[in-house]
Order: sequence, then C-alpha cells, then structure tokens
Amino acid sequence: MAKQSHKKSGTIPFWPNHALTEASVALFFLGGLFLLSGILPRELGETANKLATPEHILPDWYFLWMFQLLKIIPSKILGLLVSAGVFAVIFVAPWLDKSHLRRPGQRPVASLLMLGFLIAAAILSVFSLGL
Repeated sequence: MAKQSHKKSGTIPFWPNHALTEASVALFFLGGLFLLSGILPRELGETANKLATPEHILPDWYFLWMFQLLKIIPSKILGLLVSAGVFAVIFVAPWLDKSHLRRPGQRPVASLLMLGFLIAAAILSVFSLGL
C-alpha cells in the first residue's frame, strides 16, 4: 500500500521553514541588543569596595543572628569556625540523647540544646537590628 501524505494545502512545514524563520528573527533581535549594549553602555555607578560592607546593609531576617555573631567575634577565621560549630552542634543534637522516646519533653538534652539555640538566635537577631 502506498504511503499517503496528509499535507494540507496552503501550509508550510514547521521544520525547516518555520523553525529557521523564527531562529533568524531571534538572532536579528539578539544582534541588535548586543549592538546597542556595545554602543550605549549603561553606567552602574561607583565601584563597590569588596572588603567593607556599608553600615545600612543587613542580611535577611533568618541570617541576622549569624551576622551579629560575626560582628561580635573579632577574628574572621574564628567567626567562621564558631558558625560552623553552631551548625555542627545543631546537626548532632538529635543523636546526643540516646532515648528511644520521640517526644521533645522526654528528650531533655536535645530539647535544651535546641531551645538554647533559638533563644540565642533571637537575642543576637534583636541586637543585630539595634533594637
């Protein structure tokens, strides 16, 4: 049996005719954009100092405690080590208490560590905002 073609009259095939037309239009506009950005460069302002953070810039609310912790500790390396230690203690806290019970009230070591971290993080966040 011979293969029958179901082409409609008055249509063009997507590949390669329509796809190449769309690609050429996209490349034309992309070339225009590159040309304009080369001829009319946009100035971004003064160059930022990578070593000095301006005083008015604060991190997001969930990083405020770590920001204040890094401001309190004078050495940058020591500050990073203390931050890594805090995360290590939080990660290890569930395994420090060998209780088979699941309720937080019945796991005092892990519960007190987490509660202590939350209170310390809240206090450091408030001091970071200057309240």
